[in-house]
Amino acid sequence: MRTHIHALAVVAATTLAGCAAAPYQGGVIYSGLTAPIDAPDNAPRCVKRGEATVTNILGLFSFGDAGVAAAKARGGIQKISSVDVRFTQVLGLFSTSTTQVCGE
Repeated sequence: MRTHIHALAVVAATTLAGCAAAPYQGGVIYSGLTAPIDAPDNAPRCVKRGEATVTNILGLFSFGDAGVAAAKARGGIQKISSVDVRFTQVLGLFSTSTTQVCGE
């Protein structure tokens, strides 16, 4: 009986752990989703776009700059109208997070 309780606790912990990690759940094999981060009221028009990406390989190596400032600079944006983030992952072996900034 005690073994069943331990097994149930392990399954519950591994299954429910993802719920607290992120509000947007991806797939186990492949995920490709975009989520809103910020869209202020009275925002300027979206005439320019900038992106900044960070890449992760095997959960061991990460490189890049996915900050809002980097995306803003790459797009030549002075005033931000919205910020989104796009997540892509394949089998947990390769993933990217891209911050997308829109503005003028």
